[in-house]
Amino acid sequence: MLLMWVHPLIQSVAMILAVYVLYLGIQRFRFQHLKVRCPFNWKRHVLLGKVVHGLWAFGACLGLYMAYYAWGSIDLTGGHFTVGVLMLPVIVAALISGLILEKPKGKRANLALFHGSCNVLLFLMACYQSYTAIEVINLFLLH
Repeated sequence: MLLMWVHPLIQSVAMILAVYVLYLGIQRFRFQHLKVRCPFNWKRHVLLGKVVHGLWAFGACLGLYMAYYAWGSIDLTGGHFTVGVLMLPVIVAALISGLILEKPKGKRANLALFHGSCNVLLFLMACYQSYTAIEVINLFLLH
């Protein structure tokens, strides 16, 4: 049963890193669109953004696997399951747009806004996941 805690642990690490990556992204948005001078660590944003996307995707797949392995079904957790699955295509969109933005080929303000919007949506979805995880843990892991 200890193995069942790997999914929440991975997603907790991803969430902590996501707060920092989002902060860096906000700094970039402020500079690029609001013309506010502020520091932006581009390399750290790119590296940790990839880590967060990878952890979220891996954690989601691991959560699905662990639910099926432990309970014989993947959709017992209601909204937690649904939002987790819906995060996967948004992760792909955010990651691909980020990889394109990583290549220095001119200004792509619209793509940057799309990338940022996907990531803000992902962050909000992850906040919901964190909230619903408390109920999932209480119902399925602590009893």
